[in-house]
Amino acid sequence: MALDRVIKGDLVLPGKLAENGWVGIKDGLVADIGQGEAPEAAEVTDHSGCLVFPGIVDGQTHAGSIAGFKGLQDLTRSGIAGGVTTIVDMPFDEPDPVWSRDLLDAKIDVANAVAHGDVALYGSVKKQVETDQIASLAEGGVCAFKMSTYESNPHRFPRIPHHEMARAFSAIAETGLTVAVHNEDQEVVDDAIARFKGAQQMGVNVHHPSRPPLAELLANAIILEMGAQTGVRAHIVHSSLARGFDMARQYRDQGFQATCETCIHYLVFDEDDVLERGARGKVNPPIRPDQKDAIWERIEVGDAAFVSSDHCSWPLERKPDDNIFKAAPGAPGIECMLPAMITSAEARGHGAVLVAQMMCEGPARHFGLWPRKGGIEVGADADFAVVARETYRHDDATLHCEMASWSPYDGMEFTGRVSETWLRGMKVFDGTEVLNTPGDGRFIRPV
Repeated sequence: MALDRVIKGDLVLPGKLAENGWVGIKDGLVADIGQGEAPEAAEVTDHSGCLVFPGIVDGQTHAGSIAGFKGLQDLTRSGIAGGVTTIVDMPFDEPDPVWSRDLLDAKIDVANAVAHGDVALYGSVKKQVETDQIASLAEGGVCAFKMSTYESNPHRFPRIPHHEMARAFSAIAETGLTVAVHNEDQEVVDDAIARFKGAQQMGVNVHHPSRPPLAELLANAIILEMGAQTGVRAHIVHSSLARGFDMARQYRDQGFQATCETCIHYLVFDEDDVLERGARGKVNPPIRPDQKDAIWERIEVGDAAFVSSDHCSWPLERKPDDNIFKAAPGAPGIECMLPAMITSAEARGHGAVLVAQMMCEGPARHFGLWPRKGGIEVGADADFAVVARETYRHDDATLHCEMASWSPYDGMEFTGRVSETWLRGMKVFDGTEVLNTPGDGRFIRPV
C-alpha cells in the first residue's frame, strides 16, 4: 500500500508510549503504525523527539454563549492552535438552546460551514420536557444531553424541575446516550448569594463561599440517584470537588452507570490563584481551596471519565472585578488546555499516556466517538497534536481566539508546546498560524 504521508515521533498510543515511532496516513486515515525504520511514503514529516498525541477531544465547550452558532468558527480555530481537533459543544447557545431537531439541524449546517475542527454536539430539553424531541435529537446525531439543576437564565440556561428531569432521564435512557447535568443546587446558592449581597460583600473572595460545596454535593446526589432510578448513564459534568468522583464511583460499585469529569482549571489552579486573577478566575462551580491535589488523586486511581476545558469566550468587559456576582462565569481555555495538562501531570510524575487517557481516549469513548477519534489506531481519523518538549512562558498575545483574546493562563510556564496540529491527514497548524479554512471541520455523530 502506497502511503500518502508518514509522521515520525514518539507516538502516544493507548496505554503506552512508542518512542521512535511512525504513523502512516492514507486518505485521511491512520493506515499503519510502527517503530524504528518507517516505510516509504509520498511525504515524510519528521518530529523525532517530539510527542505525537492523537488529536485532543475537548468534551466541554461553549461556542454559542456570545455569538450563537457562528461562535463555532472562532472557538474551533483556537482549538486547532491548541491541538484540539474535535470539540463536543454544549447546547446553551444564544439565543436558543439546542432543544429541538430544527435547531440541531441549523447548528449542524453552521458547523459544517464555519468550523476549523470537527464538532460533536450536545442536545438539551425544555422545562416542560418534550420526549419526542429527545428521540429526534438522538436520531439527528447528538452524542449526549445536557441540563441543569441551577437556573442562570430562565430561557437559555434553565433549571429543569425534578419531575421533568426524571421524565427526560427516562427518555434519554432509551436512546443509550449520556445525560450530563450542571451540578449546583438552586436554593443553597441563591440563599448564600443573597446573604453576601445583603452584607455588601461582592469581591472575588466570596465567590467560593457563595456557591458552597454543599450546593454541588446535593445536586450530585439528585443526578446520580435519578440516573440509578431511570437506568440512564448519568454524568457529573464538572466536579470541583474530589467527593464528586467518590459519589460516582459508589454508584458504579452498585452496578449503575455513573461518571464524573473535571476541567483543566480545577487541576491547575486553587482559590489563591482565583484571588490573584479576580473575575478572570470565576467559573461555576468555583475553583475551591484544597481540592486540586485531591482531584488529581481521583484521576490517578481511574475515577475520572475525562478532563475538559469548559471554554467560554467571554470578552473582558463581562468580567468586572468590583462585583463578582455580575461577572460572567467561565473563561477561555481550549488553546492552553493541553500544555497546562502536560505541565501539571509532569509535576506529579506522570507522562503523556495519562494525558491522552484524559483528553483523547476518555472523552472519545464517553461520547461514542471511539475508535474514529481519540486514539492513534489503524482506521482512525489521522488527527494529531504534535508537542515539542520545551519550556516556555505562555503569552495571551499569541492566542487565536479573537472573541476573547485573554485567558487565566497568561504568564504561566508550560513544559510542552503545541508545534503542529493535523486533521484527517492535513496539517492545520504550524506552531504559529492556523492553516486551514472555515468549513474544513465537520459535524460528527457517535459511531
